Amino acid sequence: MKIRTGFVSNSSSTSFLILAADDLTRDNFYQLMGVSLKSPLAGIFRELHEALLDSAEPIVDLRYVDESIPVTQWLDGFRGEISPRMAEKLQDAKKRGLKVYYGCLDSESSQVETFFCCDSFEAENEKFYLNALECAW
Repeated sequence: MKIRTGFVSNSSSTSFLILAADDLTRDNFYQLMGVSLKSPLAGIFRELHEALLDSAEPIVDLRYVDESIPVTQWLDGFRGEISPRMAEKLQDAKKRGLKVYYGCLDSESSQVETFFCCDSFEAENEKFYLNALECAW
């Protein structure tokens, strides 16, 4: 996991993007975040997992996207433009037939959500990619 350490001003929400091969179950999420179920931090990550699931909306199931359609077109209307790095990630996700979810963490919901919403982070393994890097895509 990477955490941004720079200055964050008046951030009350952070958007996130999830690329997934499987369902984001609690066990899969803990594995993605590198947290053991017996860890003293497990409760924090349980709450983060619940917040992500509560907010996540499927954007598109990449298994059903026509290969000839460019990434920018099938994400047309997706909250602004995506960075070249995210376009590459999404193109790879399209080739792998992954699902794409979008959501937002809100600092007014819980202390755990506030913490993660005020710091940007990303995590990746063979099944998932979670991007919560503010203004990165």
